[in-house]
Amino acid sequence: MMQTDVKSAYVDSATTVYDAATRVKGVYVYVGSGAGVLELSDGASGTVLLKMATPASSTGNPFYIPVPGEGIKFNTGVYAKTMTNVASITVFYG
Repeated sequence: MMQTDVKSAYVDSATTVYDAATRVKGVYVYVGSGAGVLELSDGASGTVLLKMATPASSTGNPFYIPVPGEGIKFNTGVYAKTMTNVASITVFYG
């Protein structure tokens, strides 16, 4: 079993989350009032490795998505490519 320290990063716009190879272990999403989309890509111009639809929430209810197994491997780095109607995310990686 692979053991690594898990770290986190908070972003509230499309930007670099972490700029090196890592595995995403989970994402805490704080949604906006309308339904939206969240995409995490392998670097700014790389392949989208995680895409999810987010529900509309008049109260901005957050939710957590755990990633099973060893997580999603990002070879270049984690980039929040699309955050439509997503107020902020905290990405857990390691």
